[in-house]
Amino acid sequence: MEKFYCLQTGVFGVNTYIVPLEGESAALPRPALVVDPAACMLTGDASKITSLLSQKKLTCQAILLTHTHFDHIMGISVMKKAFPDAKVYVHKAEAGELGCGARGEAGGIINRSILSSFEMEAVLDGVANQPEADVLLSGGEVLFDDWKVIHTPGHSPGSVCYYNEKSGLLLSGDTMFYHSWGRTDMQGGNEAQIFESLSLLKKTVKPGTIVLPGHDHFGFNIEENR
Repeated sequence: MEKFYCLQTGVFGVNTYIVPLEGESAALPRPALVVDPAACMLTGDASKITSLLSQKKLTCQAILLTHTHFDHIMGISVMKKAFPDAKVYVHKAEAGELGCGARGEAGGIINRSILSSFEMEAVLDGVANQPEADVLLSGGEVLFDDWKVIHTPGHSPGSVCYYNEKSGLLLSGDTMFYHSWGRTDMQGGNEAQIFESLSLLKKTVKPGTIVLPGHDHFGFNIEENR
């Protein structure tokens, strides 16, 4: 069984990861985590994730979000329709970015600001159609026995990484990239915080861990981040 599968999905080619859960029943389909589903009708790839799950005889156990920027969340509704029992996990600092937000507006403050700056306000309807989170995270939780939640603000207030020491994997979202890190010049970004978060990751995560970021090159060792 592969440790993970990666698909580029959605508006900006997000790295969406499908991670089969270890130690689960050998019965098929096997449960798996889906991280940052972005495949949607808007980009014509709505069935991309569900098709791979079917092909690999996997079922979506949970939907983990590294953060709630619009390009990472546009496929949640597709996943929930296909797997209604799958719970959506997100850091509590960004719970208001899903669905209609705290004031009944399309999207939250962060996504409205970003989409306005990108002149992509039409995408707000798609953001508003995403379901609200089922589980709010604070950081420090251990999910599904092996996945530790590390709160890594900077790219956004509620950015998190998911670390599996046993499997040697770090799902870093847009916090850590190959030889780089996430931008901090958008609404909710903070340059000082992201450098603190990168320092925390390098202290917490074991050398040799494979990093799976939200965009671009994936599968590099954490030591390759500079």
